[in-house]
Amino acid sequence: MDPTIIFAIALLLFVALIFSPLGLGGGVLYVPIFLYLLDWDVQESITASLLLVFMVALGSSLSHKKSGHADTAVANAGRISALPFAVVGTILAGILLDKVGEVGIKILASAILLFIIERTITRMRKEQSEIEPMPEFAPLKKKYQVGAALAGTASGILGMGGGAILVTLNKSLLKMDAHKAAGTSYQIGSTIVPVALLSHIIIDGVIYDLFDSVGIVLTILIPLLAFIFAFSGAKFAIRNLSNKVVTIVYLIAVSLSLIRYFIDFASMV
Repeated sequence: MDPTIIFAIALLLFVALIFSPLGLGGGVLYVPIFLYLLDWDVQESITASLLLVFMVALGSSLSHKKSGHADTAVANAGRISALPFAVVGTILAGILLDKVGEVGIKILASAILLFIIERTITRMRKEQSEIEPMPEFAPLKKKYQVGAALAGTASGILGMGGGAILVTLNKSLLKMDAHKAAGTSYQIGSTIVPVALLSHIIIDGVIYDLFDSVGIVLTILIPLLAFIFAFSGAKFAIRNLSNKVVTIVYLIAVSLSLIRYFIDFASMV
């Protein structure tokens, strides 16, 4: 097997392990790995990313739910608006690629990541000065569903599970701690991502290209391993890592993805 493919597989599984306690499926790094390391096109990268994000979301969601770190009522409300917009995002991805090319999607991804980093840093500063109780959800439900719809749209466009947006929403709007924000994000993501993935398979028709790129065996085996790594990583983190540590790792992970996009922009100049 090509050493580059072996290295890429190791990176993909490492991302599944590291991201599992963060509320992220890893799409913010999966897509760059497929794009820049394996030199796949955008649509292939997005579809493959969503497949892995789905397995990470399933594994991590199971660990968080068993540990009581998830709010099912909030997740159910978020799913209502997120699911249809995952399809909308898939359609928009095709339009953006046609109108502005890959660079348009990368600029959009960078803008979202910058917003997430700013919100996360602001939230961390507040946590250092005061402890805020979780507010009543009912008055915030509509605002939350708008945010979840944006997460669904991002999932379809960017090959992310929308977790980066959902975790930020859970922390900033609902004042959840890091573990609960992650667990609730995964509950929504585990239902958003299959819709986005199926939409891409039907609309883009690139699933056979994935089989050609890595083979049927690896196409099945790698997602299964991602599930196992995610379940184990989330279980370990819930037991051993503080909310502060999880938040810092989350911020680093998102920042690394943003840096990678900036490097790509610099190479175009």
